[in-house]
Amino acid sequence: MNLFRRRLALALAPALLSCSLLLGGCGGGGSDSTSSPPPTTGGPASVEREISPAAVDAQVNMALEPHVAINPSPDVAAAHKLFVFLPGTSGTPEMYRLILRSGARRGFHTLGLNYPNPTAVGELCLGSSDPNCFFKVRSEIISGAPLSDLVSVNVPNSIVTRLTETVAYLNQHFSDEGWGQYLLSNGQIDWSKVVMSGHSQGGGHAGLMAKMFSMSRVVYFASPADWDGSGPAAWVSLPNVTPAVRQYGFTHLDDDLVPIAKLSLIWPTLGLGAMTTAVNVDNTSPSQFGNSHIFVTNATPRLGGISPTHGSTVLDMSTPLAGNGTPVFDPVWAALCFE
Repeated sequence: MNLFRRRLALALAPALLSCSLLLGGCGGGGSDSTSSPPPTTGGPASVEREISPAAVDAQVNMALEPHVAINPSPDVAAAHKLFVFLPGTSGTPEMYRLILRSGARRGFHTLGLNYPNPTAVGELCLGSSDPNCFFKVRSEIISGAPLSDLVSVNVPNSIVTRLTETVAYLNQHFSDEGWGQYLLSNGQIDWSKVVMSGHSQGGGHAGLMAKMFSMSRVVYFASPADWDGSGPAAWVSLPNVTPAVRQYGFTHLDDDLVPIAKLSLIWPTLGLGAMTTAVNVDNTSPSQFGNSHIFVTNATPRLGGISPTHGSTVLDMSTPLAGNGTPVFDPVWAALCFE
């Protein structure tokens, strides 16, 4: 570990300790699931459900819009993986149904998780003199640890608690659908079976979670965006727990909210750039994606959302559709998230 990382580790030690205490350790999960995997094919019919966060936990008192959960299609081989999607700032899972359905069609359990996200983390940390502002804000939203004065997210409202309790709720109420395979015997999430993904702010949370848990895969849509002064925020340089070889990014070349000039520095800092060069999906067939980890597009988005280019890679109202109504980027999502 170089001098910068030693200093950064010392500076973040108290926050990481809080994270460890709240999350039961920030390492990855094992394979001690509470139930055996469901059948490979022929399971229950795939059902798209909206789950109220308050119905899952009565202590939840913010971000009350529903989670969206879909069990796999019984017509394909079960992936035995849980795809979790975190919306961008002010977004809700209902705005990202297309990618959730894409995963379910490919044998994944998919869960769009609602969480407190009313203000962009970059806006909260704008002008902060604390070099660890981004880390502290995101850590509190992820874990519920009281690390930042800029947000107020307790443990029941945190991402990890909401995820854990929602999977347990689904397992309790729909036990034949196989949700229990993503819980360890101690009731915690089996991170080794989780594909964590997010758009914009949600992708930033996914990136920091890649520093905390060993997950099956982590996918960034137009994210992470954390920029401190003249370069990536300090947390981006922290060691990966989910290896960079299991991390992927996708963005629009003309994104006006998270410019490619910033992502071209943030993604290599995470480790993505060390393996492959960027692939432009507009002129590359899926069979030629190979082992790429960075994907870009210049396709014309649909006119939806505050910034159509920013949402084009995954937001339902912005992502381009083919003539038959299917998402143009469905094969890209498959390569990024559902291999």
